[in-house]
Amino acid sequence: MSRISKLFYKLFFIVGLLSIAFFQSPLISEAKAETTEKDIRQNSITSKDKRFIDNGDETITDTKTNLMWMKQDSYLRSGHWLHWFESIKYVKKLNEEQFANYMDWEMPSIEELKSLYEPGKFNSSQNGREMKIYIDPIFAKNGSGGHWSGEKNGMHSAFGVIYNNGSVFSHPKKSRARKAVRAVRRLP
Repeated sequence: MSRISKLFYKLFFIVGLLSIAFFQSPLISEAKAETTEKDIRQNSITSKDKRFIDNGDETITDTKTNLMWMKQDSYLRSGHWLHWFESIKYVKKLNEEQFANYMDWEMPSIEELKSLYEPGKFNSSQNGREMKIYIDPIFAKNGSGGHWSGEKNGMHSAFGVIYNNGSVFSHPKKSRARKAVRAVRRLP
């Protein structure tokens, strides 16, 4: 075989490999994506009352309120208590990092936080304290017993909810006293 023929076959072989890689890679990626979504649906865990669904991506969907929550609060994810201003920055960072592939995380409202409180469901005790947390046990254990909302109470205070009794608190915005945030998304 001549030198030109060998060069032609090598070139033809390389072009063939490139065309296979170029044309089939989207199909392979789509198949992987479909498999992943299917696996997540099949492996979903629901709460005993079927209200909450663990989506398998560190999020929980509330079928009653049509909200998606972080499974862990900011304390469990970072190991630090947050004041209100830090909570806002934390949620902004979740969006920048596209936590669980979403960019629309928000600080929850008081009503949204109160919807998580269920006195008949014991989750755990607050880390480092005896405060009992009464939210569904599908959420991660030993987090904060009090979560900030996005709602202000004047210039220097903000509201949140305590999960041992479902009450609303108003504390100084710069208070970190065993407080965290659990970011939320509103589903369509």
